Amino acid sequence: MENILKSYVAQKGLMSLAEFMQICLSHPTHGYYMRSDVFGKQGDFTTAPEINQMFGEIIGLWLVDCMAKLPHEPEFNLIELGPGRGTLMADILRSMAKFKGKAKVNIHMVEISPKLTEMQRKKLAKFEPNIHWHKDLDELKSAINSAPCIFLANEFFDALPIAQYEFLDDQWFERMVGEKAGKIVPTLSMKPAQPNLPDILKNRAADGAIFEDSPASLYYLDKILAILKTNQGIALIIDYGHDGHGFGDTLQAVKNHEYAKIFENLGSQDITAHVNFTALTERAQAQNIVANPVVTQAKFLNDLGIGLRAQMLIRKNPDKKLEISEALNRLVAEDEMGNLFKVMALHYFDHKDIKSQFTPAGFGLE
Repeated sequence: MENILKSYVAQKGLMSLAEFMQICLSHPTHGYYMRSDVFGKQGDFTTAPEINQMFGEIIGLWLVDCMAKLPHEPEFNLIELGPGRGTLMADILRSMAKFKGKAKVNIHMVEISPKLTEMQRKKLAKFEPNIHWHKDLDELKSAINSAPCIFLANEFFDALPIAQYEFLDDQWFERMVGEKAGKIVPTLSMKPAQPNLPDILKNRAADGAIFEDSPASLYYLDKILAILKTNQGIALIIDYGHDGHGFGDTLQAVKNHEYAKIFENLGSQDITAHVNFTALTERAQAQNIVANPVVTQAKFLNDLGIGLRAQMLIRKNPDKKLEISEALNRLVAEDEMGNLFKVMALHYFDHKDIKSQFTPAGFGLE
């Protein structure tokens, strides 16, 4: 990977941070997500579905509830972005099978990694043939039918490339990536930049302030919204991040479940940044998509009864009481994933028989 990056710099000069992330994570042969397994205890990080089945089961019941509140439809398209090992979808489908009724659910998985796709196929084999795989959202759009779409994106947006800008001497400069002494290193552009600052942040930066922007996130969101406006439906986005514009450096690398230096282990560690949920909300609202107020993962899961589900699992598996209790704590505790992770729902329906005050479960008042 280091040689690939050096070659890029030699040919084109400094690369943007977004280009650096894109190459390190998604290079066709050497990208991080092209590896066979990056999840779980043997990988570099553990996502919520891998912590315990409760997470996926609760999401499955949320989906059933959404489908029940919508006008009767004979079928739905259920779409997961970045499905990992397929654990979340397996838990969702097992949970939904008991309650979804007669509606047909077409499963669509959007995955760029051939190795992860193969893992998902094996995990979900018993649910075929209603499962289809797509390399990107364009391929998905051309393949789905006209049924309403339900999108799931759990820890998808955090891995999308970002740009960073640093404020020095009353000017903004983009943070770039270059080569020095044979190493790939961060550097600053020599030319001042004009980042797309939200109005609330204009003329408020102090020397050394960092502003992050993610055009890639808005690019993917636009594609999701376009499908929602055509097919109607809802999108559930769960990720770590912040609800509110601000300054700060959130870029991070993780390897072997520990934070790592961003410019080491190139291509063999995860690189992510916090999701700006306010930017996603504003983009959706500008396109007349309903965006429910963002809530914490703790509120969302607790409102949906994950505590009761934990008690049920403990009654059935008393020997696993400690394991289940620890998993519940990781998912909802304030000092674990509970507050850091946020949840948002975006939906678009033009049916006259849906109340304008339609609020998905988990997004009600405190």
